Amino acid sequence: MEQIKMKQSGKYDLPLTIVSLAILFTFVGFMFVKPDITLNGVSSAFDAIIKITGSVLLVFTLFTLCVSIYLGAGKYADIKFGDEKPEYSLFSYIAMMTLAALASAALYWSFTEWTYYYTTPGLGMEPESIEALESSLGYQFFHWGISGQCVYVCIGAAMAYAFYIRKVPLLQTSSVCCAMMGEFKGKSFVGKLIDFCVIFGIVGGLGCSLGLAVPLAGGALTKLFGIEVTGPVKIGIVVVIALVFTFTSFIGTKKGMKNLSNITAGLCIVYLIYVFLVGPTTFIMKNTVNSFGWMIFEFPRMSLYTDPVTNSGFPESWTLFFQAFYLNYAAMMGIFVAKISKGRTLRQLVWATLLGISAGGWFLFAINGNFSIHSHITGLSDIVALANSGVGERGIFDVVALLPGGSVLLPVVLLIVIVGFVASSLDSASLSLAQTTTKMTENDGEVNKWFRVFWCFVLTLVPLSILLANASFSALKNLSILISIPFMVIVAFMEIKLLKWLSEDRKAGRLEKYGIK
Repeated sequence: MEQIKMKQSGKYDLPLTIVSLAILFTFVGFMFVKPDITLNGVSSAFDAIIKITGSVLLVFTLFTLCVSIYLGAGKYADIKFGDEKPEYSLFSYIAMMTLAALASAALYWSFTEWTYYYTTPGLGMEPESIEALESSLGYQFFHWGISGQCVYVCIGAAMAYAFYIRKVPLLQTSSVCCAMMGEFKGKSFVGKLIDFCVIFGIVGGLGCSLGLAVPLAGGALTKLFGIEVTGPVKIGIVVVIALVFTFTSFIGTKKGMKNLSNITAGLCIVYLIYVFLVGPTTFIMKNTVNSFGWMIFEFPRMSLYTDPVTNSGFPESWTLFFQAFYLNYAAMMGIFVAKISKGRTLRQLVWATLLGISAGGWFLFAINGNFSIHSHITGLSDIVALANSGVGERGIFDVVALLPGGSVLLPVVLLIVIVGFVASSLDSASLSLAQTTTKMTENDGEVNKWFRVFWCFVLTLVPLSILLANASFSALKNLSILISIPFMVIVAFMEIKLLKWLSEDRKAGRLEKYGIK
């Protein structure tokens, strides 16, 4: 198939980079000057948009899940992205995707998220009831499961097909969309707008992810050394994490992120097995099975739950927020999944992304979440009160301290895992940002390593600026997600166009080498 030619001039898209960062840091500056007005304004806009688009977003997610399953199990599943062997082992492939997608958020929420479903449950359940407690982990499985990862499947598959099969020269969301629209001579205004949304969403969203890691890592330091988490300590935590992901970005995905992800994933698995064996093993097994069964049984209802009568706000605060959150990560994950899927089949891409990432999250939540629930039931911790008071990290390490080695060994392990999770996610973010703002790649298709380092610096500067000003990450997080909501239209377009491309190429005989006629 002939390679699509797209007219380019220069190596980097400096105007796009400068304008995007100028707007971003102007907003960050406004957060310093008028923090309350900024937070209230963004929150109000976010709530209004979610109320307007909420029902559509739920239907879109269910549609995307159906498309994902079709791609992974249908007649096109044997399409291979490139003629080479896979660049990464299956373990590395899934580990890199899982850590990139989950970041520090999953580690934090694995201990505490169930408490909110227990105290303010959905589906009309009574707060702090047995029913709410039994369903709390099931709801967590749902929110971090296949309904979210399907977005990454569809955009990743579309990007991979465009890059490896249709030969779109640049692995960018905008370039793929422009090619799908038939614009091969350069990017239109729509393409530039897509790039801006990608940059703002990744920098804002991942900057907040780094910010979330600060109290969690700080809690580990307090538990280990009794250190008070002051401003300089917070800055030190950010700098250490930044040094790790900047180094791995500099040496490249094959040497850097792959090894970091393997080590972090392996250490996390060892930690979880240890908790399972020395913790309340029977309770963990029973409640995991019970919660998984509850999720499967209630899956259709949760997927389309809008609470139209009581309007409790639960769908907006949780399910719809999560779906918007996944859209915020969609471009980053789409580029990253496509990048590391060279040599893989469409089937492997789909199921590794859909089930691999979901299973990684479920394993984390099943162990940490159930151990946390058990500590609450037995009265050994007050994590419900601490989480609802906004100091969940204290509750996390109170729970961990209940285990043998919980005062020293496990906090050290968790600290390493926290750094590994966040660094892996930000490493993939720097790759996606560099890909988005690069007009020409190196001969091997890689972006310049120093340009990746530049984006590592930007990803570090945003949370550092907010921490130095003692401001809240909430406004930037909500604005990043708000700007990413248009990706619902972009992902839907890419899904439909991918299916059309597949049909066209099959009819033209271009897919016969994969046994597709």
